[in-house]
Amino acid sequence: MTLRTVDADVLVIGGGGMAGRAAIEASRLGARVAMLMKGTFGKSGASAFKVAEAAGYNVADGLVDAADNPEEHYKDILAAAAGTCDERLARIVAEEAPASLRELERLGVPFHMDGNRYLEVTGCFATRPRMHIIPGHAEPIVAAQRKEILSLGLPVFEHTMVTSLLVQDGACAGAVGLDGHGDLVLFRAGATVLGTGGAGQLFLLNLNPADITGDGYALGYRAGADLVNMEFMQAGLGIVHPVRNILNAWVWALRPRLSNAQHEEFLGRYLPPGIGAEGCMDARSGHYPFSTYDGSQFIDIAIQKELRVGRGTPRTGVYLDFTTTREADIPDTPRGRDARRMWGITREWIKVNRGVDIAEQPIQVACFGHAINGGLQIDPCAESTLPCLFAGGESAGGPHGADRLGGNMILTCQVFGKRAGQSAAQRARERGVPSVSPEAVAAEEERLARVQSRRGPLQPARLKRRLQEAMWRHVLVVRSEESLRACLSEVERLRDQTKDLGVEGPAHLPGALEVENLLTVAEIMARAALLRTESRGSHYREDHPRRDDGRWQTSIVTRRVNGRMEQLPLRLPRLAPSSSP
Repeated sequence: MTLRTVDADVLVIGGGGMAGRAAIEASRLGARVAMLMKGTFGKSGASAFKVAEAAGYNVADGLVDAADNPEEHYKDILAAAAGTCDERLARIVAEEAPASLRELERLGVPFHMDGNRYLEVTGCFATRPRMHIIPGHAEPIVAAQRKEILSLGLPVFEHTMVTSLLVQDGACAGAVGLDGHGDLVLFRAGATVLGTGGAGQLFLLNLNPADITGDGYALGYRAGADLVNMEFMQAGLGIVHPVRNILNAWVWALRPRLSNAQHEEFLGRYLPPGIGAEGCMDARSGHYPFSTYDGSQFIDIAIQKELRVGRGTPRTGVYLDFTTTREADIPDTPRGRDARRMWGITREWIKVNRGVDIAEQPIQVACFGHAINGGLQIDPCAESTLPCLFAGGESAGGPHGADRLGGNMILTCQVFGKRAGQSAAQRARERGVPSVSPEAVAAEEERLARVQSRRGPLQPARLKRRLQEAMWRHVLVVRSEESLRACLSEVERLRDQTKDLGVEGPAHLPGALEVENLLTVAEIMARAALLRTESRGSHYREDHPRRDDGRWQTSIVTRRVNGRMEQLPLRLPRLAPSSSP
């Protein structure tokens, strides 16, 4: 491997909406910015992935509901987080949302309109309609930012994977990257921004592109940054056949027929007394992610258990049939009215972009891993606990908690992308480009050479699939001490098997490194879920089905101490009512 050096004031790792915003903001403040990503600029990462017909973007502008405002938005974030978010960060998200929308419009990002005003619906876990709709999910944001970044002339390093963050004198000093030719690049930077997304590829069924492999979590953890809330993740229902697509929540208001491979309607087997199938579906129409708080959870639990015991289809799904439903039968409720507005958009988008009319034929659905609500613990400047390392979007933990409002993740990418870029530029101005220990670089070169020298019979893709199967079976939706310990045992077994990987040249090295990152994140997530002996928001313990505020109204922090993983409860910062950050 050859090694070349790139110096920058601010190094931005990632190619999605958060990374793009950080790069633009840092450059506007005069910083020399270098941006790198594993894929092609404009297509790399989850932001550009065509997973749905639209993206939600929460802005409490009061145009649809005059009583809505940033304070109400903030209250909804806290209610969903259930005592596990950093309230300073939650308030920042709510208060800076309007300005972030104006910035997107300045870049030319389109929003669905309802006549001469924004189309706004009530998003997941929200109490008021404030979720603005971006057609094509977040792809228009990435496209607009790409145009801006290229116009600024910022250097962009495509097809480059970060293998490690570098730490000098107790602060992040840049990173080592592996480019598409198999050569190493030393990036020295006064400040580094992580915008690498989540870890959806941990699960056999997921709604993420192939490059979302938990890299930022693993890089930050190994460098010494704290992570929080890693047990809280979004799982939700998606279509597995005849297309692969997210299944947005509002479709449940149509009360479709749900049956297993034997065409048995099975939901009733899993419902406790007092909860009927229609009431369960009505509650499920209120939010895409699985959550334990309102009775809607039994749909996801029922589907996951049917699949686990083998009553699913060969496509690993169950049947969902809209062919006999009618829009006229949708209840006249706030969620029902949202469903009427969105059903046509959903149906038409899937028909045009996927070639299937879901109102004319049954589809097959299953539980998917989606987004992580945790990540690197950050402060209001988006700086992690490792100085000079910043994070935002799905890479960061704290703005969300046990549940996250639908329409808040892409918003958070923009709000904390801006803060990360500005804060990183300021920190780099104060610090300059640091020197990097030659010994640290040499140690990383030697580590990568050892990985690349493996010539075992096991391909990285096969080991990754085994991990995905274990995480999907033991961690997704339904958790217990037994299942989590089984998962951790499998993680250890698979980690031991990494010595048997076959890494045939530089082209296979990124896959092997991704497996190592996924194994690290799987252990963090499973251990945090095992420690939290209750059910709260997106975290459901079958053996501890109730919420325990007396013990667990707190977050769990994960950190590396003397080479070992440690986890302990941590109460994130709280604010007095109506105070500012």
